[in-house]
Amino acid sequence: MARRSRKKQRVPSLSEDLIVEILSRVPYRSLCRFKCVSKSWLAICSDPDLRKKSPQTLSGFFCYSRHEDDDTNLHGLSFLNLSGRGRPLVDPSPPFLEGYEGPLFLHCCSSLLLWKVWRSSPFDPEYVVSNPATEKWILLPRPEARHPVPLVRLGFDPAVPSCFYVFMFVTNQYDGVTGVEIYSSETGGWTFRRSEWEDYTTLIHDTQTVFFNGTLYSTTTDLSLVSMDAEGTTWRKISMPLNYIRDLNEDDGFIMHSQGRLYAMHIDFHNDNQLSVWALGTKSNEQWTLEHTANITQLLGRLHRSRYEFYILIATHPERNLIFFTGGLHGELMSYDMDKQEINAICTLQEYFMAPCLPYIPCFVDWSLPLGMVTKS
Repeated sequence: MARRSRKKQRVPSLSEDLIVEILSRVPYRSLCRFKCVSKSWLAICSDPDLRKKSPQTLSGFFCYSRHEDDDTNLHGLSFLNLSGRGRPLVDPSPPFLEGYEGPLFLHCCSSLLLWKVWRSSPFDPEYVVSNPATEKWILLPRPEARHPVPLVRLGFDPAVPSCFYVFMFVTNQYDGVTGVEIYSSETGGWTFRRSEWEDYTTLIHDTQTVFFNGTLYSTTTDLSLVSMDAEGTTWRKISMPLNYIRDLNEDDGFIMHSQGRLYAMHIDFHNDNQLSVWALGTKSNEQWTLEHTANITQLLGRLHRSRYEFYILIATHPERNLIFFTGGLHGELMSYDMDKQEINAICTLQEYFMAPCLPYIPCFVDWSLPLGMVTKS
């Protein structure tokens, strides 16, 4: 009788409105998993309005496949989930533009990809911005002036997702920056600004630029940090905090943005892979402060670095004290938790190159652009 009286009570079902409210608070990659719960959840989680509301965070990395003979991936760009497992969250395939050759991948900034296309010559290019999450893309208009094969970078901040910028740096014969053409998706046009950096300031072509709070940050060949706001009215240049490290190369100045601050990082393989992390102060006090150090080799349980043990910094988590890097004895994607001082091996990178691995945050916000400029792939 006692067993009969203790019947399990049914959990009351939730209304669809309440389910939608709950699901609007989970990241997009969780919504993708929840589609498998039931047909009704599949319909709810596929709703574009719900995806726009859901908070987005780091979901994975764009990287290059080692399989050059793969006819299905001619551009070479692939996507690796943050977990290192499962079907890729997004497809980075470029848009098809009839009458154009390419596209050639140039840059990734948080949620958007920048491509180069051309009709007759790659030395006379046009540019396309694509959003892998919405599968929409934009062919940008040409600037009025023509510039020889410039360095082009994308600027997009997920905190202000309604607008993006494209920066086309104009250089002289010595690769020194003399000016910049700035495209704004708000105006749909280009604006030229003359450089206010000192003469012969040369940007590193392969470096990962950072864009947040309306400002683009990059590193230079003389290991300086340069910045410029999206209107091209404020230009700054300061030294990177790497003076004491020996045998530096011009591409050793790694910068990243996390939790509202700009960080500079370096792994010194001459010193058993010593990781150093500096934070940049506010505009009123643009000084570097050493925030954290750690010995990667020792954290992995070894006293000294092996001969072929190298690591490449690739990203920081936007909301946590997590640093991501590739390499090591087994060619892995790893994360380092600065709070716990622990290293986690995420996956091996047998199918992908160690670098570049470009961090990706999904964005489902529609762009407010002139009619006809936004196209579904």
